[in-house]
Amino acid sequence: MSEKPFIKSNGSESASHDDAEIKAASEGAPIALGSPSKDRVRTRRRICILSIIAFFVVILALALGLGLGLGLQHHSSANYVTTNSSFLLNSSFVITSTPTTRYYEWAVGEATGSPDDFQRTMLVVNNQFPGPLIEVNSGDELVVNVFNKMSNGTTIHWHGQIQNGTNYMDGTSGITQCPIPPGMNFTYRFTIDPNQYGTFWWHAHASTQYTDGIYGPFIIHSPNEPIIDQYDREAVIVLSDWYHDMSSGLLTQYLSNAGIDGSNYGGFNPGAEPVPDSGLINGLMTGSSFIFEPNLRYRLRLINAGSLTEFVFSVDDHVLDVVEADGTSLDAVSVHRVPINVAQRYSVILTTNQTSGSYNVRGEMQSVCYKLTNPNLNTMVLGTMTYGAEPSTNVTTQDWSDAFPQDCVDLNSTMIVPALPLAAPNSTQDVLVTMSFQQTVDSGGQQTRAFINNTSWQPDSSDATVLQMSLGGATTSFDSNQLVVVSDNIGVINLVLNNQDDASHPFHLHGHVFWIVGEGAGLYEPGVSIYTSSTNPPRRDTLSVPGYSWIAIRFSTDNPGLWAFHCHIGWHMAAGLLMQFASLPSEIQKFNIPSYVGEQCKSQSGGSLVG
Repeated sequence: MSEKPFIKSNGSESASHDDAEIKAASEGAPIALGSPSKDRVRTRRRICILSIIAFFVVILALALGLGLGLGLQHHSSANYVTTNSSFLLNSSFVITSTPTTRYYEWAVGEATGSPDDFQRTMLVVNNQFPGPLIEVNSGDELVVNVFNKMSNGTTIHWHGQIQNGTNYMDGTSGITQCPIPPGMNFTYRFTIDPNQYGTFWWHAHASTQYTDGIYGPFIIHSPNEPIIDQYDREAVIVLSDWYHDMSSGLLTQYLSNAGIDGSNYGGFNPGAEPVPDSGLINGLMTGSSFIFEPNLRYRLRLINAGSLTEFVFSVDDHVLDVVEADGTSLDAVSVHRVPINVAQRYSVILTTNQTSGSYNVRGEMQSVCYKLTNPNLNTMVLGTMTYGAEPSTNVTTQDWSDAFPQDCVDLNSTMIVPALPLAAPNSTQDVLVTMSFQQTVDSGGQQTRAFINNTSWQPDSSDATVLQMSLGGATTSFDSNQLVVVSDNIGVINLVLNNQDDASHPFHLHGHVFWIVGEGAGLYEPGVSIYTSSTNPPRRDTLSVPGYSWIAIRFSTDNPGLWAFHCHIGWHMAAGLLMQFASLPSEIQKFNIPSYVGEQCKSQSGGSLVG
């Protein structure tokens, strides 16, 4: 693939022939014989007739143009979204341990699109949805120059990237940078960790913007990846939920005193999220097609880029071998279905060894997890996989008949066994937090906010916390809406999260791969042993905390920076379900933060530019 994707211009070129026609006329054309007065009359008649004909031609053209513009806008408008319906990776990509620099130029803006045949305004990168694929090797330097052509500020987060030494490139609004102001650009530049490989993604990290389309796949190759010899080809499958309304309007409604459907009055249904209108596979509700070859092993890289929905992925009549979770290679485990919560990734190996033909590719939306209903939502999102035959639009293969998971949780932890064993170290610091939704008094009315302990996070769009700590060090005093755990020595944090909500929540920790060391129902009781395995616990960067349950993770504080830990349901993070870990403030003060990071914060000191 090209390392510097071409940005298509929305302009157009047109050539005018008026001057040539005037010149030709002035040089003379054959004139009919006869009296000059009759010739003038004939000429005037011809001009009059031609003018009338031209008038009607113009009217007809305008009418046709308007009709086509209204009825077939996605074919005629240069500002219409191009849907990436297939991410079959290029087998000629050179996987090597020799690093290089990969450069991209992105324009983030508004465009019109209809992923599910409902036309709406979208937020997209280079007019693509999902956005451009990033494909690199471990150790490569990545440079992405992002131009903001929207009317609101934005940031881009590189989900799952370690970012050791470049925390200020993490792309988290209000934490590692301020939003990129409209009309300005921000150059993200960092080196891929040499020990990191697997399936990742990138997305906007300002308010709920990625809900409207700003996201795409991020693949890291390495010759040292333990599973590299287990497959012949690979493809990316992005699962996502989709709304017909802009997320900014839905968010305002969600955070209002009445809630999304008016049921929040009196705290009756706090935190009830907007229900999606459809689900998508690689940006399409229907029509995603994967053309494979027979008798090959395909690595399907699954990414849940949704804002609310857990999906259950399957392919009719094909067993899936799960070999990766969030960038961690696993001992293969065979399943019929893979549950994948928001922001998680899995790789599965599918072998094309069944009867030649077309098969259903299924992404089942777990609507049982919603607090509200949408009677128009079709929860079964279908694509097709074909090999050894011509693709068919009339696929009749049947879903697996075994029990369907209905609990909105991850794969059983016993199935997530890292291929490279690594014991969790002993903890040096215990952090106990509780998440909940509460009614608060805001502007004279009742509003539902999300809390971790007693703090409901709100981003400061004019003073990112990493900039505050780069000046104040370990003694930095943060605003009351910032829950920050500070560790100025390298240690190991044992984080126990109590979920006091009735729903499952996918939590993501920036800048780290953590060990999952314990889980249980109800509230965690101090003193209870939390190790599920001391030799090789599951490792990943995003995990689901079931309703009315607790879960314990463990990670090292050896990566300097301000790192967000938050629920990845977009509505919940925007409602305040986020806290931060500040590791090694003394090292943060040594960061060589580019001057434009601080300058963009100063340029918007009058208020948030995010919408």
